[in-house]
Amino acid sequence: MCWNSLSVVVYSVVFCALLDFGPSRVLADEPSYEGNTTVRDGDPFKITCRVSMFQVIKWQKDGRTLVTGEHYNISEEVTSDNMFVSTITANSASSMHSGAYRCTTQYNKFHVLYVVTAQVTIKANYDYGDKYKIGEYKSKLTLICNIEGTQDPKYIWKWFKGDNQITTDSEDPHHIDVTGNTLVVNRFVENDAGQYTCSLFASNNSPIDKKVFNVVLKPYMKLPKTATFIEGEKMELECIVYGVPTPEVSWTFENMTLVPSEHIKFLPNKKNISNAILVLDPITMQNRGNFICSGKNSVVFEPVHSAASYVRIKDKMAALWPFLGICAEVIVLCLVIFIYEKKRNKAEFEESDTDQGPET
Repeated sequence: MCWNSLSVVVYSVVFCALLDFGPSRVLADEPSYEGNTTVRDGDPFKITCRVSMFQVIKWQKDGRTLVTGEHYNISEEVTSDNMFVSTITANSASSMHSGAYRCTTQYNKFHVLYVVTAQVTIKANYDYGDKYKIGEYKSKLTLICNIEGTQDPKYIWKWFKGDNQITTDSEDPHHIDVTGNTLVVNRFVENDAGQYTCSLFASNNSPIDKKVFNVVLKPYMKLPKTATFIEGEKMELECIVYGVPTPEVSWTFENMTLVPSEHIKFLPNKKNISNAILVLDPITMQNRGNFICSGKNSVVFEPVHSAASYVRIKDKMAALWPFLGICAEVIVLCLVIFIYEKKRNKAEFEESDTDQGPET
């Protein structure tokens, strides 16, 4: 009878304990990890493991048991929801800290830490400064990121434009080609300008380093080789302009800079680029010569010049002189024909008089 009473008491205590901890505390949950996945050589790192109270904390790295000592610090605490939280830290990471960590041997769930050596940095082929790359219109543009130091063959390169990853264009493979640490734009145009990023990842897809390119389009200026206008009329000469950022356009005539006046005006083109169209109204013979348009922007400070366009000016009476010449030729020809016919008729008449006999 006494034994039965003791059993009831024991079962009651166990039952109350189960009610207190709840069913999820009886069955051990898988551990959850938080902390660094990538750390530079010499920087501190921390990995935190959260497990139920029914598990035994036993830190391991790559299968080897870890203890608090020279290379690691291990701490444990119990949270208000009856969970174990164990943290492993190191003040200065080194290559020996790279590996797969787990806080309990009951599960094979790991937390992988990758230590990047201080020598692994990326060097980009900038044109100047620490971010700018200059592309020329319809020319090839090459972006290259090189690693300074030992390169792990497991490293992964990824390229982005803005937030979108770039891959070789399957629809037009001749436009953009991505191969490892190199990106090539075979025919660079305005839409290709923007912010590009080369990112280096470890084999576990954790980021190591990256470089950002601010790619701009060098101003491109073009004029027709020649143009012909009639004196006294309005001349409009448009400069074909490409560039990112938008270029500032200026004009010169025979090495003389043109400025707005009553006779000279500048208009925007269809892309709303200021001064892209030069207007001379009216145009005179003094305006015959070479015109050049130039452009620069906030990145390319040295002006880029177009080839010279030679403007010819025709006299407004130029079309009348050929007409008058043709009329004079017709009149002279008619006079010649008239005189010739008159002389021929007179000769025939005289011959008819001499041919008449005495009887007539």
